[in-house]
Amino acid sequence: MKKYITLLLIAFSLLTFGQVQSKFVFGKKFNSVFQDLKNGSFKGTINGVLLLSNDKKDIILDFQGSEVVLNIEEAIEEIYDVSTKSYHGKTTSGKTEIIYQTYAGANGLQIQFNNQWFTLSGLDGASDSVINGLDYIYKTEKDYEYLILHFDKTVELSNYAYLLGLEKSTISKEKYKLLQEKTKILKVLPNSTLVFVIKRN
Repeated sequence: MKKYITLLLIAFSLLTFGQVQSKFVFGKKFNSVFQDLKNGSFKGTINGVLLLSNDKKDIILDFQGSEVVLNIEEAIEEIYDVSTKSYHGKTTSGKTEIIYQTYAGANGLQIQFNNQWFTLSGLDGASDSVINGLDYIYKTEKDYEYLILHFDKTVELSNYAYLLGLEKSTISKEKYKLLQEKTKILKVLPNSTLVFVIKRN
């Protein structure tokens, strides 16, 4: 009986590990002209659409020349990278904000939706994994760099980190279970595409 239970636990652990791993993959290098900078702030524009679904309805977020800012913040300890690069942009209406980040070999995406932040990020831990289903390409001209994000798979973001950040005290087992029940998923659908155009100087 003990052997049977042990096998079940191992199988469950492998399944859970596989689900977590499937959200991220080892990616290609961030070939950006800003990659080695320790700090700075650069302005530009963002264009494209994000096709979203929250299991109740589909939503389209459009970006038509909206302002975007690339903030480069120096790392406290230069373990894997000298800085974190954060692209902050808003939709055409200005009602919804997004943040795309890179650090070392990892990236992350945050979308503000219904006054909550939905996140998927590989920046914690070893920072060596990128979001599975999100392709990124850098193209450079004399005065501008283009960062093209294209989703070729459905990518799921959750509001769990946002809910956790609202807690002021130690999380008990009961509170942890309650947070899990409150957790919601926001899906970014395939063919969503964003183009960040950042002025180099």
